[in-house]
Amino acid sequence: MKSTKEKISRVKNAILTADKNSSLKNIVNSDSLAFSGIRMLYSTEASGAQMQVDDSFRHVVTGIFSQRRLLAYSDSIRREMESGTSMICFKQRALMDTNLLSELPGYFNGEETKNKEKIDDILNAINTVFSGGFDFSFAMLENLRQFTLDNNPHPVNKIAAAKYFDQRLLGHAKVFSSKTLAQYFEQAEEVWLNYRADKNMWRLVDNRDLIYAVMLKTYYLCWTHKTISLEHALSMLVQYCLDRFGVLPLKELYFSWKVIIGFSVGYFTPVFDESSLKSPKKDSIKRISALAWDLFIFRFSETLLTEEKGNCFYIPSITTLDKGLLDTISSCPVKAMVAFPEHEFIETIFEDQLSFHQCFDNCLTAQQKSVISDQTRNIKGNKTLRHHVSVSIYELEKAINKLV
Repeated sequence: MKSTKEKISRVKNAILTADKNSSLKNIVNSDSLAFSGIRMLYSTEASGAQMQVDDSFRHVVTGIFSQRRLLAYSDSIRREMESGTSMICFKQRALMDTNLLSELPGYFNGEETKNKEKIDDILNAINTVFSGGFDFSFAMLENLRQFTLDNNPHPVNKIAAAKYFDQRLLGHAKVFSSKTLAQYFEQAEEVWLNYRADKNMWRLVDNRDLIYAVMLKTYYLCWTHKTISLEHALSMLVQYCLDRFGVLPLKELYFSWKVIIGFSVGYFTPVFDESSLKSPKKDSIKRISALAWDLFIFRFSETLLTEEKGNCFYIPSITTLDKGLLDTISSCPVKAMVAFPEHEFIETIFEDQLSFHQCFDNCLTAQQKSVISDQTRNIKGNKTLRHHVSVSIYELEKAINKLV
């Protein structure tokens, strides 16, 4: 294998160009050298483990993969399958979104909420489907900046409520009262202090902000051009990313491609079909920011593929009170998630990504192709300074505000 970039490209190409009736075994055998050393989850309807939640919970809990069944692949699994059978362990827990975590303190305190039935359903699913397993890491990342604000008690309250729920599931917590959360404040604050001190958590927030910056630029381009073509818009976005950040964030550009399709052909997929995203309004920046967090769920889920080793794989399921997050996942269907452990790189492959890559290849100028194909260029691009992302976000928010 000449380079890491070539290896990743060959794996993606084998998956995306395979006949719809091809088995995973046939796909791997089509380029076995490229698939050597990877760990992969592959979404299918043909065979594999049934990992999607029951339809009765689909309005509040969803998996991230497009099909109902999953196949796992690694070198060890392949060797074991060739000699007989392979024992594969799929682990599941529910990822709480910010909306749910934010409502837990009031919910347990008996306050009125229009989402009570949905919260009931989610907590029931956590108890019955996931055997009490849940995770609020994703919601904590979205609230991390809130914890650093002056005199803001809400982040600690949220985690205290989650801690109480965990103890209740274990049978250790008593009936909730006005003083119940206070018992968990010390634990909750300790969790927040650990997050605040963890550079990896802030690095994840930076990854989300890169999505936000690219989304701001995408909408600014679409709103300031009466007519816009896919290839021209993508070319401008590629140049913007290379100039400002030194990276070529393909996943972010894939999201941009789906946005631009709506403006170029007039058909908006559900997650982008919102009035404040179709034209600049007073709340457009707020809505783009929320969209960036929803889209970040794919980046966050990638990190979970590194949690387990060997024949164990962690499968995320997301709980939400927000239909927008459900629309985000359904609008960007995931076909496979591939980890390249040797290179510390993870690639999410979407069902419609082949069409994106065809459009992307057509949009590149000769100079851009030269920069991207440079063999000395790191697979993750140049290291992006937080400052560059912050300046870009500041400038783009200011420019969009002038359009309102």
